[in-house]
Parts: sequence; structure tokens; C-alpha cells
Amino acid sequence: MCNSKECAYCRKPIEQGKEVKNVLLFIRGAQLAREQRDYCSERCASYDQMAHEG
Repeated sequence: MCNSKECAYCRKPIEQGKEVKNVLLFIRGAQLAREQRDYCSERCASYDQMAHEG
């Protein structure tokens, strides 16, 4: 098995060089926090951001 990254949203393995990087903005306590995560597609990046907006 190779050391591949997993999508931060759907947990599918990401091919090297094919990851979509996105900075997720979410509330941690009373402060806004930014965290860069890797996704397998733009769709997963969008869905993860929407999940943290609610």
C-alpha cells in the first residue's frame, strides 16, 4: 500500500498531485478558525464548507 492522502470530506484516497486544497473557515469556540484541508474534488470541498457553516 502507498502513503496516499484521504479526502477530508468523503475519506476516499486522493491520487498524488490530484488533490484540491481548500481553506476551511469554521467556528471554534468563540473564534473563527481557518484550516487547510485536502479534498478529492471541488464538490467535496464545497460540501465540507457548507457542513461547517450551519
